[in-house]
Amino acid sequence: MYKVVRGNSLQEIRREINNWKDFKLLETLKAIYHNETNSKRKMDYKQQIDEILSRLTDNFQYFDLKIYFSEVFHNKSGFDIIIANPPYIKEYINRSAFDGLRDSPYYQGKMDIWYMFACKGIDFLKPYGIITLIAQNNWVTSFGAKKMRKKIIEDAKILQMVDFYTFKIFESSEIQTMIMIFQKNSKDDNYQFDFRRVKVENPDYKDIIDMLNKLPNEKIVYLLPCFNRKILKDKPFTFNEDIIEVLLRKILHQSNFNLLDNEITNGIHTHHDYVTKEMLKILGPNFKVGDGIFVLSEVEKNSIPFTPTELELIKPYYTSEELKKYYAVKKNSKWIIYTDSKFRNPKFIEPYPNIKKHLDKFQQVITSDNKPYGLHRARDEKFFKGEKIIALRKCVEPCFTYTDFDCYVSAAFYIIKTERVNMKFLTALLNSKVVKFWLRYKGKMQGSNYQIDKEPLLNLPLKIPKNVQPFVNLVEEIIARIKQNPAANISELEIQIDKLVYELYDLTNEEIEIIEKIR
Repeated sequence: MYKVVRGNSLQEIRREINNWKDFKLLETLKAIYHNETNSKRKMDYKQQIDEILSRLTDNFQYFDLKIYFSEVFHNKSGFDIIIANPPYIKEYINRSAFDGLRDSPYYQGKMDIWYMFACKGIDFLKPYGIITLIAQNNWVTSFGAKKMRKKIIEDAKILQMVDFYTFKIFESSEIQTMIMIFQKNSKDDNYQFDFRRVKVENPDYKDIIDMLNKLPNEKIVYLLPCFNRKILKDKPFTFNEDIIEVLLRKILHQSNFNLLDNEITNGIHTHHDYVTKEMLKILGPNFKVGDGIFVLSEVEKNSIPFTPTELELIKPYYTSEELKKYYAVKKNSKWIIYTDSKFRNPKFIEPYPNIKKHLDKFQQVITSDNKPYGLHRARDEKFFKGEKIIALRKCVEPCFTYTDFDCYVSAAFYIIKTERVNMKFLTALLNSKVVKFWLRYKGKMQGSNYQIDKEPLLNLPLKIPKNVQPFVNLVEEIIARIKQNPAANISELEIQIDKLVYELYDLTNEEIEIIEKIR
């Protein structure tokens, strides 16, 4: 395991030689210990083993599998099989759990710590060894699992995935899980694997047993998808029935337009919009849950004597109360103190005394990167101004809103802003059943809910016709109707848009029927 490297100091060389000797002695003693039947001699050997482990771990100062299981790595180059139920910890919930891990090649922002367990588990296998995990089922599309998917593409082969969908395997947890089995294998490509998935919202215990035994059950999908390393590189892992895959490929091949990275952004991360129950323990009895910090109600805004200069930082703030499919109600009921990263320097708040006085009341609980006067992530302000499309991140069905006025939104939304295509046409296309179908099978799903994040938006196979005006006319009519009557029925206009989109993608009646069946 250890090799003396030319250029090391004499002290380092001696330490490496001593480590090598300790490893050799450790493996010899382990073998003797396991075969020893005399209890006294067995205890003596154990004491000697513990002393060696103590010396080795003093040098490394953490639990190292290659020390404690040295014979596995010396004699077999790794484990034959690893079975694990790794911990599920997201960094934004417990940052300290990631201390010491951020220099790992498997670390990335927005990850769950179990992704790193999976990657390291593959590393610890011998060639063609097996790792089996029970873990969350959203890694196949999650942005935070991008490096884990890359690891599987480069160094592993999927043997089986069993997705329990909404069925809660762990009664005490709301986490949706799957069983996955990987082999350490970087050679096989274009291979098929056993993929089983629950396809209904409320499966019962019998359905799960049927799936594990691969018994016929209309609530279960049994697939043998083909895994192509090159095609799936940098892509989410989505696998569907053949008839669905054929249609998805046709939609992809019809595409002539994709959104760009600099045309999409997440909304504002305030970090602290309102006072929470936990904050009251610090702030005391003069505050109540819901008091505005960076986000103010109309009453709160009017109760603070903002100067004209200060009002330039008070921006209209919109939520799903105003943002509907296609159309947004312009009259907002909330306002946001829009301060960016430069306000980390206290001198920038000096021209805004009333804003400073307001935020100073909450200094004890503001933990933004730009505290105490700056929003955690203000984003590029151009995205909140003028013409744009706003997408609700988590939704029962995709919801894209066209706005042409200043509209500031939270991280519960994504904003699309491009000058390369008519935005009203794009609103029609994004709200169509074809895009919904694509997002259902190639986007990110949380159970039966859609998750419209940046990655799914970038991967949308959009198509622009030579004449976008028929689409634009229908969107304008929808907006005019809803503006006049928020409860107006626009279903026949949506049907016309879907018909235009079906023609745009050259879909047959049989293909349209498949799309029309989706939830």
